[in-house]
Amino acid sequence: MAKGKVYLVGAGPGDADLITLRGYRLVTQADVILHDHLIPGELLDLARPDAQIISVGKFASKHTLPQEKINQLLVEKARAQKIVVRLKGGDPYLFGRGGEEAEACFEAGVHFEVVPGVTSALAAACYAGIPPTHRDYTSNVAIVTGHRKEEKELEIPKAGTVIFLMGVANIEKIVNSLLKAGWPGDAQIAAIEKGTRYDQRVVKGTLDNFIEVAQKAQLRKPAVFIVGKVVALAEKLDWFGSKPRILLPGTHPDRYKHLGAIIHRPFIKLVPIEDYTAADIVLKDLGRYDWIVFTSTNGVKFFFERLSAIGLDARALHSNKVAAIGSTTAEMLRSFGVLADMQPRLESSAGLLGEFAKLGVEGKRILLVKPEAGSPVLFEKLTAAAAEVEVVVVYKNVDIEPEPVDFDYIDQLLFTSASTVRAFMKRFGSVPDNLKVYCLGQPTLDEATKQNIKAELLPSIL
Repeated sequence: MAKGKVYLVGAGPGDADLITLRGYRLVTQADVILHDHLIPGELLDLARPDAQIISVGKFASKHTLPQEKINQLLVEKARAQKIVVRLKGGDPYLFGRGGEEAEACFEAGVHFEVVPGVTSALAAACYAGIPPTHRDYTSNVAIVTGHRKEEKELEIPKAGTVIFLMGVANIEKIVNSLLKAGWPGDAQIAAIEKGTRYDQRVVKGTLDNFIEVAQKAQLRKPAVFIVGKVVALAEKLDWFGSKPRILLPGTHPDRYKHLGAIIHRPFIKLVPIEDYTAADIVLKDLGRYDWIVFTSTNGVKFFFERLSAIGLDARALHSNKVAAIGSTTAEMLRSFGVLADMQPRLESSAGLLGEFAKLGVEGKRILLVKPEAGSPVLFEKLTAAAAEVEVVVVYKNVDIEPEPVDFDYIDQLLFTSASTVRAFMKRFGSVPDNLKVYCLGQPTLDEATKQNIKAELLPSIL
């Protein structure tokens, strides 16, 4: 990665997962990130802890910094031998002033690179079930800015599909310009508000009634407008709108995306404990235990990170039998070169206890790898079965303030640990009545029940 260089990176249309792999890598390695207003917060969370993050966003005709200052800042940071990422919504070169910023770098003698992004013009259409081109409808598409100076007329190109960006404030002008250009009054038009996001909304009509329809719907920025016969295909091809929208207040959203549209709003952050003195004593003498039990992937990760920090690796477990609470925990162990000797079919504390009951644990020395303030169930049950049980704490959960959540756009709530239940209730006090609540694992369900939340146990899904 070159120092003293500017990378103009397209962040994509709104869903953080739609950034390119190249863009993702640059965000994680940048010294400085200058970002637009509409950049997903999840992308900024990828930045290094020591990275300088600067908001230069523009919204509602208000500029945090004028364009000339942004250009100047890019040049200054690059000349200071920084890896500079200019993170821009959509694609840098499509109505994003990326060309102006690239010119500024060129004129200042600063090296730059452009990383294309997925434009909302096409992504929003896709997420609304509208293919901009289709052999049976049209073979061409035009993308137009709906944001023009007041005295300038909108130029309507000849195309079977026309897509407008930045047009919420000019809906009447867009409609009238289309009619003036010869489009029929019954031509179908769709507005896609917050395209690709969990709170995406699609408003449809015809050119004859769309001004009234849009006013009634109270359309908000950002929105993409699509005009053409292909709009009719949304009735059949709306794959995204049919997905359940699931709020996940925990970690690891990628594991649950097959369930629906995941809205990741973490309420907790996993961090190392302040003092590893007691843990290090245990980790340096693992040979005294018959079993080491891992109840989460996080426990595996922090356990081996700490093991490495004190100069040890997986060979320290050569004489131990290892138990994993489930398949993902077992997979994480494999990534560190350890194969689990026990993995219950029922992926829960109850499943582990059932397997240990078959083996018999009387007199066995068992080490539980846990977070600070973790569930005491395993410790209590194994101790009651006459095992010699010890706990090593390798990480803790810290409550954090999540991004805002609009519960009007949420269908389900998924708790993945007891700590996420507690953090959610601390923040909101109750669960909205319209939400279906699922819990991963019996301890999580027990905590939800304790908090008077009506919930169901989610079967093994991983």
